[in-house]
Amino acid sequence: MWALPGLVDAHAHLAADRLELAGGDPIAIRRRAFACLEGGTFLIVDKGWSDTTVVATLTDCAPGDGPDFEGAGRMIAVPDGYYPGFGVETDTVGLELAVAEAVVEGRGWVKLVGDWPRRGRGAVPNFGEAALESAVDVAHRGGAKVAIHTMAGDVPSVAVRAGVDSIEHGLFLTEADLEALALRGGAWVPTILRMEAIAALLGGDSSGGRLVAEGIDNVRGLLPGVPEGVAVLAGTDLATPSSRVGDEVAALIASGLAPDRAVGAASSVARRYLDRSEGFQPGDPADAVFYPGDPVEDPTVLVRPTLVMRSGRIRR
Repeated sequence: MWALPGLVDAHAHLAADRLELAGGDPIAIRRRAFACLEGGTFLIVDKGWSDTTVVATLTDCAPGDGPDFEGAGRMIAVPDGYYPGFGVETDTVGLELAVAEAVVEGRGWVKLVGDWPRRGRGAVPNFGEAALESAVDVAHRGGAKVAIHTMAGDVPSVAVRAGVDSIEHGLFLTEADLEALALRGGAWVPTILRMEAIAALLGGDSSGGRLVAEGIDNVRGLLPGVPEGVAVLAGTDLATPSSRVGDEVAALIASGLAPDRAVGAASSVARRYLDRSEGFQPGDPADAVFYPGDPVEDPTVLVRPTLVMRSGRIRR
């Protein structure tokens, strides 16, 4: 068998099974967290919700009872810049204070919504470069990383220049953006499955559907040549359960990312980026997920582990 020290979902939302504009339920969150362990996903980075229930629920989990966890609390946007009333709405003047509060309520992450479609205008930026620079500075001084949702044209480039740590989706990143991101060891979470689902939902005849499809094509053009310094990470983003983050690994490979980097996106690369041990070293937790074949040769094995051991206990 082949073994990994547990998989990583770098863009999870454990508050729900699908996009629902409601707060999280602790019982359901614990159920999803337990399912992560059953599937061999041992580290979750939750990229925010409308409330802080996920943070509160998983922070209280005893070691080994749930996945290792870090993540954002409430997402931050501007009025009309995301689903109404979902998360924190602020303007540029109040952004620094909102970020400072998000550092306290989160666990190592702040999540910004960088752009959002407006009727008749398409995808519109929520924050300018100077505002993003200030937000990043506040977060970093508080010991947190910043992730940004972006599906619009110019926003990824602005976010990279502003020092944002992790680009979520990043449909319109450029080669120059990735070179700049590589120089500082930044992260990109393409969420291929989620983007494909959105494109299908919107339909090819809609302006939004065409925009997302164009962005997916751009991503597929970038993935084969992503500089080594960029931490490309696997994230489910409600497209599939976190326990099946291996599905996203397969999607990354199908979209052009080298198989070894795609497997690393949900294991070694992700753990290294998140300052975690890559596993199997003296003193590490007794965590191991065993597969019937080499995931680099056959990524489908990542969703059908043979044996799962968490903290020395057989979970499956």
